[in-house]
Amino acid sequence: MANGEGDFAGKVAIVTGASRGIGRAVAELLAERGAALVVVGQDATRLADAARAIDRGTGVEPVAGDVAASDLATRAVEAAMQRFGRLDIVANIAGAFPTALLEHTDDRQFADSIAINLAGTFNLCRAAIPVMRAGGGGAIVNMSSMAARFPTPGLSVYGASKAGVEALTRAAAAEAAPLVRVNAVSAGPTLTETVRALMQVDTTGATAAVTSNLPLGRLAEPREIAEVVAFLASDRAGCVTGQVFHANCGGLMA
Repeated sequence: MANGEGDFAGKVAIVTGASRGIGRAVAELLAERGAALVVVGQDATRLADAARAIDRGTGVEPVAGDVAASDLATRAVEAAMQRFGRLDIVANIAGAFPTALLEHTDDRQFADSIAINLAGTFNLCRAAIPVMRAGGGGAIVNMSSMAARFPTPGLSVYGASKAGVEALTRAAAAEAAPLVRVNAVSAGPTLTETVRALMQVDTTGATAAVTSNLPLGRLAEPREIAEVVAFLASDRAGCVTGQVFHANCGGLMA
């Protein structure tokens, strides 16, 4: 597909967590389909490398920093407006994934999960909605998890933060309508770099057990989750708002 063609030709998107994993897959897909991007990540060097690799000729602007900080959301929106003159799409993909039983979860794990997963999503929604509304509209896609609805030992805090993301998504959709649509993708176990690394050192068979319990018999690929994000961000989902789309290989059917 040539530059400037596709679902997102002429559109500008902010993608958080764009250095790797699902965020990187989302950024790559939007760029391939014509979007200019502001990519957000914590590691400035890694983010700059990702930005160069993602760019398909429409422009990719890196903004490095802590997604939990409200000023980062402001800087990302300002970068979109200063370099590209508009903002059409926000994909809140960055996340923290603490794994510990509730009784063993320390204050830092709890604070990081809430700050990055929930507050980070809130900050960018708050900064983006008025700008998108002033520009005529747009779409926000937040990242949730099946852990928000499916109790999983060791993921209590993570699940709680993602349940907050789903509640925030519905509230934001009601407030931002009719010009700005807000939806979420509830992802199941996905073959990110982190998960692949865990599988290589897993001697307990836990990852194999997870896979065997999924009706599709496998984990999702980051690109597959990105495709769902892209659909919700596109005009093809023009009548969809306030929804949580499940993409989990059948792990949670709701």
